[in-house]
Amino acid sequence: MDLKAEIKLEQQLITSISNGDIGETKLETDDKVLARVTDGIYRQPGSALRELISNAYDADADNVYVETDAPRFDTMTIRDDGNGMSISTLVNMLRHIGGSAKRTDKGKDLKVTDDTDNSLSLNKKRKLIGKIGIGLFSVAQLTRDFEIVTKQAGSDFYLKAKVQLFNFSDEGVKSSDNENSERGKSFQTGNVKIWKESTNNIDAHGTDILLFNIKQSAKEQLKSGDVWGQTENESDVENISEENDFLDSSKAILPDFHIGYLTNNKGIQEYNSDFARLPSLPWSPEDKPEDKFLKLYDAILDKTKNAVSPKLNFILDNYLQMIWTLGLSIPLDYIEKHPFSLNTGDLSDVYTLSNKKKGQAEKLPESLEPFGETLGFSSQKIQHNFNVCVDGIKLFRPLKYTNLPQSKALIKKPILFLGKYHPNLSGVDIRDSGGELSFEAYFLWAPKVSPKDHNGSLIRIHDASGILFDETFMKYQVAEYTIKSQLTAEIFVTKGLDSALNIDRESFNTGHPHYQIVMRWVHSAIRQIVNRYKIIRKEARNQSITEESDNFSQKISEIVSSSIKSNFRDPLELAKLVVRDESVDNTTEQDSTHAENYIISKKNFDEIIPTRTQQTPKNLKLIKKSEAILQVLDGYGVLDNMTVNSQEELLLDIVRILSLED
Repeated sequence: MDLKAEIKLEQQLITSISNGDIGETKLETDDKVLARVTDGIYRQPGSALRELISNAYDADADNVYVETDAPRFDTMTIRDDGNGMSISTLVNMLRHIGGSAKRTDKGKDLKVTDDTDNSLSLNKKRKLIGKIGIGLFSVAQLTRDFEIVTKQAGSDFYLKAKVQLFNFSDEGVKSSDNENSERGKSFQTGNVKIWKESTNNIDAHGTDILLFNIKQSAKEQLKSGDVWGQTENESDVENISEENDFLDSSKAILPDFHIGYLTNNKGIQEYNSDFARLPSLPWSPEDKPEDKFLKLYDAILDKTKNAVSPKLNFILDNYLQMIWTLGLSIPLDYIEKHPFSLNTGDLSDVYTLSNKKKGQAEKLPESLEPFGETLGFSSQKIQHNFNVCVDGIKLFRPLKYTNLPQSKALIKKPILFLGKYHPNLSGVDIRDSGGELSFEAYFLWAPKVSPKDHNGSLIRIHDASGILFDETFMKYQVAEYTIKSQLTAEIFVTKGLDSALNIDRESFNTGHPHYQIVMRWVHSAIRQIVNRYKIIRKEARNQSITEESDNFSQKISEIVSSSIKSNFRDPLELAKLVVRDESVDNTTEQDSTHAENYIISKKNFDEIIPTRTQQTPKNLKLIKKSEAILQVLDGYGVLDNMTVNSQEELLLDIVRILSLED
């Protein structure tokens, strides 16, 4: 509709309403709404890479190779071996931001989707991740200057496009000579040049995205500038007195693993001299791509083995966090097995969740048949055949379910809960129901969730997710803090819910009917899990209870238990004070036995209370008091995110104070 026709229609509507009549019209969106896409709509640079990798998945790629130019991040390349694009497909994509051909009849015409089902990819029949048509323009988060090189098998040319995006400005619109001239108009979001280049490589196929002049803001995020910036203006330690030593910026908490921090942008020939801090990585340069990510995962678990599990931002720099998040987000194989491919030989305590009102979780009979086969699940049957390498690191989904870290929990073994739901919405108008919905899910209770970022529920649509673990479990209100903090859940949506995804695919419209159904099911599942856990814990308690040998210990236990309960923690899951003898060569065995206890070295402890006197009644009470104080502090969350060394220093201070003579 041209501008004059639109103005006339609006005037007629105004007149009709003014005369007391009912006005009726269509709801329309100005194109400047989508123009904002080219300003960048994502929170992190890694989100842009996620979208480009998802596009490659939709294009039937087997392999995606991402080069980020780390740790400089001046340029980036995303290369895939997918179907490539025809001239018509490329032109349609560049001319219609937000008007994706996927999941439409146009997709069939352009041969980017299946001939009979436009929700599937052309050749591999994968469930498509994208649908809105803004994936490519996620690069606006990283740069405004990029090129596309694409080719289809059988063609004798490469198709190339050079794109320059504009900054969208409200001020530019407001300063227009004609206030109405912008309304209903397609806003120009940039310039593009497209051309062909001949080739004899007829069989080649795929797409390369080349990003130039990466934005400074994106580079600083990927370089962890916010973290390393704390160390740039370090004071001269020699000029700092003991009284103000705590102000020294060198005390800043820095990540254990990182790609290093550069001081300048010199050439690679001066690589080491460029670093203000050399990289600290859990793998070696000669390690295979598939081994590097596994070593990263093992290193995370090792760091959290003997302490409260910290979040990833305490252990990894921003770049490595991005690597981890990409592994969680895109359709990839698990580090070990899909949870539905496990059997009772892998995990013995497995329960099925009920969909009945006030139903309860029931024990799954022992069987060597995979859980998914037993329960009729389908999510585990998806064959990805999709490999993603970022800077020579092959990504996996960083989740496993066996050989997990131990903790102070009364119950030592993980407990798995499985369920699925396919509500009958046939009698509800599709505008109210949102259409068909079905999903499968698991909840894993573990003594310790490591890393802590995996505590929560994660929803996968077509096996992909831009939304990471929601620690609130979709706003579930529960008093059992301990149980909730020990749960990890994944929900695999096989039909529906994608219309509830917001445009950035990193959040949901929580009012959507499908989201509400999933939320209520999750809350019902947690209720069943809490009830079953209490039964299991009671049985374990009855097996492990021993009577307190003396009145002193009993009173101490009562005080600690009362304090722990007042903080909605579990008094049955208390850590113990453990003196570790470093001279004994059984570190692995001790780590496993004393996981997440309050560890104090024998050498340090002997300096305060000599070994020969540690078993006297007086010192036994002193040790019991010290342990009780730590348990109370732990109940108040004081020890959360403290390292093992910090916990030991705190314990030593407590023992020193209590051992002072009057």
